Amino acid sequence: MPMANKRNQVLLIAGLTAAIALALVFSQDREGPFNLAAIQDQSRPVPIVGRDHIAPGAIPSRYNSNPPTSGDHYPAPVRAAFYEQRVPDAYLVHNLEHGQVWLSWRDQGDREAIEMFRKLREQFPDWVVVSFRPENDQRLAAAAWGRLLKLDSPDRDALTAFIMRYRDKAPESVPG
Repeated sequence: MPMANKRNQVLLIAGLTAAIALALVFSQDREGPFNLAAIQDQSRPVPIVGRDHIAPGAIPSRYNSNPPTSGDHYPAPVRAAFYEQRVPDAYLVHNLEHGQVWLSWRDQGDREAIEMFRKLREQFPDWVVVSFRPENDQRLAAAAWGRLLKLDSPDRDALTAFIMRYRDKAPESVPG
């Protein structure tokens, strides 16, 4: 009987530890856990226009969204990181093909967007790449393979939900 009690105690402690860890992960900078089901998906699907590799420096064929969510791209993606400068779309489309989410902002000095994107990048380090992109037609954008979310004001919950829904949903899965 004492052995069964000890085993039950170990299982209870392991379960509580796992529950606390999950609560911490899903409640960063929030009151209570993040409820994905409560966040309406504001993104839209974008038809896939291919995934051919082109030579670095070559000009890709026309993309069908701004920013692009699929199409011709360079053979090597960039490292999933935070880039304060512009990164050519043809590199980042390769990141999308690997299941990563690309967050971008339009206005160079947009400190509010930059700080929010830094926090999201820290929360999802293997799945998020961030860059400045002056060609965006709205203030903020989140792109995944075949999905696009555009925002005129920062909405961390909508962006977190987008990342959680669409990361690792592409032809190849290569985090980071």
